Amino acid sequence: MSEGGSSCAVAGGCDRDGVAPKCFCGLYAILYKSRTTSNPNRMFLGCPFFKVKERCCRYFVWLDEYLKKIRAMESEALGAVDDVGGVDVEDQVVRSQKLEKKIQLVRSQELEKKNERVGEETVMYGEEEKMSMWHIALISVVVFVVAVCFLKW
Repeated sequence: MSEGGSSCAVAGGCDRDGVAPKCFCGLYAILYKSRTTSNPNRMFLGCPFFKVKERCCRYFVWLDEYLKKIRAMESEALGAVDDVGGVDVEDQVVRSQKLEKKIQLVRSQELEKKNERVGEETVMYGEEEKMSMWHIALISVVVFVVAVCFLKW
């Protein structure tokens, strides 16, 4: 183990697994606490076989340095530039969300227009129904008058 720098050059190294880096043995590194006078209580990641000298692959990385690298990789990924359009990924997400809102607004407006048309058609149908009832009543009166006149004759 070295007391100073870190070595984050492992198979799977600084790749973010969501858990911990893998050591040279291919196992997940374990969190240890330094007991040296130069780095008292400083946390580091090491091979699970760290205490077993003959099986240890000698993987070692300070936890704070590892986390800095992870954060740098995350911010680099978030600030990644699209090679095709040269547009920031975050800008694309914002534009996509705005476009989705516009689409929803247009859809709701179209739905309102359809509802208005259906309402107008219903009113027109109701007026046609009233007109047909009026015609039936008028024809009934005419037939009644003709029948009465015909019977009197």
